[in-house]
Amino acid sequence: MPKGAIFLFLHLFCDIALATQCGKVWLTVSSLWRPIAASNKVVDAELEVNWDIDCPSDTGFPDTIKVFTADPAHNKTIKPKLVLTSLQYPRGYYRTNITVGRPALPGGWDVKDGATLPGPHCLKHHAGLYKDGAILTSACLQIWPTWMYDLRRKLGRLPIGSLMIPGTHNSGSYKHGDLTRRDAFQKYLLTQDRDVWTQLVHGIRYLDIRVGYYPSIPNSTDIEEDNHINRFWINHDVVRITLLSDIIKDVRSFLDVARGEVVIMDFHRFPVGFEDRPNTHRQLATILSREFEGLILKPNRGVEGLGPTLNDIWTEGKRLIICYDDKHTVNEYDWLWPTMSQAWGNQQTVEGLFKYLDKVIMGPKKSRNSQNPLWAVMAELTPYPLDIIFNLSSGLRQMADSVNRNLTYKFQEEWWKETNIVATDFFLGNNLIEVSIQANIKKSNGAC
Repeated sequence: MPKGAIFLFLHLFCDIALATQCGKVWLTVSSLWRPIAASNKVVDAELEVNWDIDCPSDTGFPDTIKVFTADPAHNKTIKPKLVLTSLQYPRGYYRTNITVGRPALPGGWDVKDGATLPGPHCLKHHAGLYKDGAILTSACLQIWPTWMYDLRRKLGRLPIGSLMIPGTHNSGSYKHGDLTRRDAFQKYLLTQDRDVWTQLVHGIRYLDIRVGYYPSIPNSTDIEEDNHINRFWINHDVVRITLLSDIIKDVRSFLDVARGEVVIMDFHRFPVGFEDRPNTHRQLATILSREFEGLILKPNRGVEGLGPTLNDIWTEGKRLIICYDDKHTVNEYDWLWPTMSQAWGNQQTVEGLFKYLDKVIMGPKKSRNSQNPLWAVMAELTPYPLDIIFNLSSGLRQMADSVNRNLTYKFQEEWWKETNIVATDFFLGNNLIEVSIQANIKKSNGAC
């Protein structure tokens, strides 16, 4: 990474740290959708403005937030798309009707095998916090494709088990392309609204993988039947969502171009086609070994602690950790990491989830797997089984909307010190990628 880019990256965090003395503004993307009359299409991925203001009494209170579709620092004549005045509460959010959509990723990251620029990059949407017409701080909706290696001087000595790592729950349960009414009404299937490549480019480094095996799929071609990799699918429980090969290609492509980033794939459940079939696990292990040849980091078994440091991982040159929730298969392959502990509360209310997370994160660590230094907090709500059967509740998008912005505050203020991996639904609805990066800088004792 060029020295100038490193300086800008660190300068950004110094600006953030200084801004938090008085206030902060950031942008997220709503998980909710709205119908379009007489159309199968829906409006989704709308921009949200978030703020948290804590000003000294002698500085006064910011009075305005402005939202732009370009950087106002580089375009002095641009007019705001939205102006929020009279900020009545020191902490809040506002859901706009500005559609983010699925834009091209900046910095060359929209092409999976093209030239890519390191460092954070802004998408077009920006927001500024103002007082008496003067800007106090600003933020953009952005991607963090190379954050680990960008901050290598600060983060390199941290063990992988001590980092705060942003992740996604049911990472492969997404829809290709624009959302339709049919997709929206299948409200218990999709947990993400970006594919795995886009998740990784935004800064996600942990993927929660649930795999089903289908030896014979109706309407498939003979060529597909002969290709074993196409018998493996990403599942949400017993429902097939997308081919596992799509996720494998995205992870491989990302690791090939983001040459310092470390990715964790957690094969945590095998809901269809694996029970009492060790050869199916062996087939999957063979595929993973072949597709990720030269990238898989072996675990240091029998050694307790927080795992290798990022410097150790970079020195070895292997940057993919594969955890696998079948102990017999793990015993057969020395490159598979033992099953990872997932703290899943099975909670249906925000209050219940936060009570559970507070107990798990801040309490004793006895429930974690001593053979694997990594552990994950699954920070999402879960519907009751009857809700799914009878379609009773509002669905996963509404559940994610009710919890995501509150997760940002809790991890930012309290839980970051003790958290390793945090996985969420519809990850763009929270700010946990940036919170994780800032937490890791604080864990490294770095100072602006």
